[in-house]
Amino acid sequence: MKKNKRDNQIREGMKPTVVILLSDKRSGSTMLQDALCAHSQIQTVRYSPHTYLETQHWLKGAVILEKDQSDFHGNKVYSGYGSAKNARIYLKDELNGNLPDFNLTTDDSSLVFSGWEAICEEFAKPVFFEKSPQVVAHWGALALILEWMQITKFRVKIIGLVRNPLAVQYSAFKLFRSLPVKRQFGWLSGQKNLVRFAQAIDPASYYQLRYEDLVNQPEKSLQAICDFIGCDFEEATSKNIHGNSMRKWNDDPFFDLQLDPSVVNMAMELGYSADELANNNESRPDLLSKLKWQLETAMIKSKNKIMNRWIHPLRLFLRLNRDRS
Repeated sequence: MKKNKRDNQIREGMKPTVVILLSDKRSGSTMLQDALCAHSQIQTVRYSPHTYLETQHWLKGAVILEKDQSDFHGNKVYSGYGSAKNARIYLKDELNGNLPDFNLTTDDSSLVFSGWEAICEEFAKPVFFEKSPQVVAHWGALALILEWMQITKFRVKIIGLVRNPLAVQYSAFKLFRSLPVKRQFGWLSGQKNLVRFAQAIDPASYYQLRYEDLVNQPEKSLQAICDFIGCDFEEATSKNIHGNSMRKWNDDPFFDLQLDPSVVNMAMELGYSADELANNNESRPDLLSKLKWQLETAMIKSKNKIMNRWIHPLRLFLRLNRDRS
């Protein structure tokens, strides 16, 4: 039955499809990626220089093509790659790892747009899935996706994945040591970008999903996503869904973030209730705990900066020259 449906769709002119997931970090994008890529008709890239097979293609593109700093989060050009030169190394490595025959000597615009189109040709058989949660924070990267959507030959579907900002800030706090009281405004900025992006495209090309709904009703949610994409639901996809971290923030008495009213308003627009956004925890960390957290934070941030801006780009540059020599 599934094969017949797929054959019928192709005979009727169904185009190969590119599905792009847009979300903030720590919103469940990896879990949804694992679920959808368990589907027999959906795949992502074979290789990425970044974690979780995230290409970060459009963020690298925004840096390389020198988008205005006002189009980046905080009105500052994204510095995670260290420089535009390093972003170019990351991008070329991404393309080389998936398309060994792609011409890497072309101009920057072709690297970004033609390179992405070539990746889609390689993996949209029939559905190519991509998620890079870094992108939604930077309008410059989203604007490039919009530009590409106007010229691509592929059928494009966008999934917007949102999550309770309390859970997002807690998860980011535990992993990245970002300050929840400050990072909540980064979440707000990203959600504004997501709303703006959704308003700029055909409503039929956009599907919004709450993380909580995905976890609480996995089969129903994945069925709806498959219908949106245009493929049959497969039970294998729901096996990767779990709610292990859904309420961790509520179980940690030290997490006492009170969301700013502007954040609450945005979250309520996305479908969250006042009760879901209330935090009754009262933190009383001792001085030793504070000092330990500050030391761990400094070490983690220093390590990540050195790896992402210096050591990793150098390794990729040397490997790229070796592979293409």
